[in-house]
Amino acid sequence: MTSSHRTTIALLVAVAVAGCGGGGGGVGTTSPPPSGATLDRIVVTPATFSLTAGQSQVLTAAGQTAAGASVSGTTLSYSSSNTSVASVSTTGTVVGLSAGASTITVTGTAGGVSRSTTALASVTGTLPNAVTVAAGNLTNDFTPRNIAVARGGSVTWTFGVTAHDVDFQGQAGAPANIPITASNGGITRTFNNAGSFGYICTIHSGMSGGVFVP
Repeated sequence: MTSSHRTTIALLVAVAVAGCGGGGGGVGTTSPPPSGATLDRIVVTPATFSLTAGQSQVLTAAGQTAAGASVSGTTLSYSSSNTSVASVSTTGTVVGLSAGASTITVTGTAGGVSRSTTALASVTGTLPNAVTVAAGNLTNDFTPRNIAVARGGSVTWTFGVTAHDVDFQGQAGAPANIPITASNGGITRTFNNAGSFGYICTIHSGMSGGVFVP
């Protein structure tokens, strides 16, 4: 083989290797990584539940990918198909109001994608005229946390050894606040106005509850 022939073959081999992109992807480029988890569905628990009028149920909802992985940052909203039967808060607490059924729609949005699912609430009975809420004896909570009562009905808060108060934060139509109290048999407030009345204990951060009056 002549010297000129060897030079030509070497050049051809060099061109062929360069065209293979170093043996990596065949075209000399790499596919970009996925931009993030894509919202495929919303899952809610429980999907069906029963309440007696005046009781509440907290829904747990989350966004998932098609593979079932969690989609962080999913924004959730809730609505009730029959608000005379059941109401639902912006955080997913359903309160039974009257006998019947209501479909609770949960919509989630992430990365510009929205998906929805539903839960079915079945309610029996009628709203009570009197409800008792226990302020934590040795804990910082109200039990039950969210309740409903008929208009003109009353709620009695009972207090144990741990001091708490009930503050409606100046909401229009709410009854008078209950001052810091401990070891008391109970203090009652009457709800003569319709509305959703959230309240807090001002001396324990995060301790809150709500009274719904249709």
